Amino acid sequence: MSVLPFVAAALAVLLTPGPTNTMLAASGAAMGLRNALHLPLAEALGYAVAVSLFLVLQEQFRDGPAALAFMKAAASAWLLVSAIRLWSQPVVPGINARNGAFWRVLATTMLNPKAMLVGTIVIPSLMAESPAGGVAGFVLLSTLAGIGWTALGAALPVSLRRYSYRAAALIVGSFSVAAAVSAVHA
Repeated sequence: MSVLPFVAAALAVLLTPGPTNTMLAASGAAMGLRNALHLPLAEALGYAVAVSLFLVLQEQFRDGPAALAFMKAAASAWLLVSAIRLWSQPVVPGINARNGAFWRVLATTMLNPKAMLVGTIVIPSLMAESPAGGVAGFVLLSTLAGIGWTALGAALPVSLRRYSYRAAALIVGSFSVAAAVSAVHA
């Protein structure tokens, strides 16, 4: 069991900007740290489900490039829907927007290609003797990283916060395009 290389790989994945991290930072900026602090839990839950699923299905994905292309296409579609919703999201949301943000972060994380990377490569390669420990460790690290991304957004100057969701919409939209291109070339 290679714990230190696993932690390094997991942190590299979690600290790399992506759709979930973009949403966490934008929510931290728009809602404030206290009101957005529940969102890293949505990220952790999303990774727990998706990484576990990819661990179980990893053999099928190796032999089925169509399944991989389908997952990328589904992720692309979800990211596009999320980008459109983020564009019109109010910067000071009420409780319904907070709940909507939770489900958006959860679904985005479950469709995040990082979950597939961790479930099919990182854990099987570095935590093969303890895949459940790998999932638990990744979920714990994702919670800590998620808090960091949310706090980073909350630390933005007030003058920039009103643009947080629109900026996130543009970034998430670009991830949607990248996922669509990747699905076509899979």
